[in-house]
Amino acid sequence: MIRILCVTLALVAIPASADAQLRVDDALVYLEQGEGDTAVQILVRLAARGDVLAQYNLGVLALTGQGGMDNEQAAHWLHQAAQAGYLRAQTALADLMLDRQDWAQAAHWYEQAAQAGDVTAQFMSGFFHDQALAGQQDLHAAAHWYEMAATQGHLQAQFALATLLAEQDKPEQAAHWFEHAALQGHAVAQFELARALAAGDGLAQDRNAARGWYLRAARAGFGPAMYNLALMQARGQGGHRSYRVALAWALNAQAAGHDPAQELIYALRDVMHADAQADAAALAQSCMDMQAEACD
Repeated sequence: MIRILCVTLALVAIPASADAQLRVDDALVYLEQGEGDTAVQILVRLAARGDVLAQYNLGVLALTGQGGMDNEQAAHWLHQAAQAGYLRAQTALADLMLDRQDWAQAAHWYEQAAQAGDVTAQFMSGFFHDQALAGQQDLHAAAHWYEMAATQGHLQAQFALATLLAEQDKPEQAAHWFEHAALQGHAVAQFELARALAAGDGLAQDRNAARGWYLRAARAGFGPAMYNLALMQARGQGGHRSYRVALAWALNAQAAGHDPAQELIYALRDVMHADAQADAAALAQSCMDMQAEACD
């Protein structure tokens, strides 16, 4: 916590008098020496005079129970700093209200922080509108905030925006954002991108590429991707046909809890010799290895 507070102080752009800055530095020294009560006393005096940084740091200390403070005092001091427009306080207060399931207050402070450019708050504002957590569902507002965060590389926002666009029957836009999330390693986005490529839904059909994305999602542990990859292997879609590899992936899908894999396993075993079935069972675990070229 001391390290966090020190970094926070170094980043502050709010003007402070030399005397006020000196006293905040004193408070940090006391914190480093393990004298939290003395540090809190200094910060309380500064906070009472309207020092936003002291208010924020008191809120952070209170969240961890330092200086004998509790969450109510945390909310009080964070609210003071948040009302003064301090971004870190707004996001911390929003998170605290979220923990308390005070949806209206959480939504308010996330939106304040979102408007100030905080990317996580933009995602959370989209999520609140999407899930109607603080009022009526507003998918237009949800898409707006998701896109604000997504364009800045926020992984969850990219996936959420893609999902929302898919539900609104906008396959090309959905595929665009699924691809962005997939490239960042989101397994479900990889699966959705593979489905779009396999079906030509919003993208030119490319079963070879689809198989590649299913493989990446499968190796990330996503059962439905393992199952679909097994189907493509069994049918020879997007590459060579291999019942042995198909069975290996179907077994992995079953182990991952994807129940439909059981029927496929039965079907494959019906057309495979016992030796080939044994080879597939032995291959299943090695297929999860990123370097296992025999399983693609």
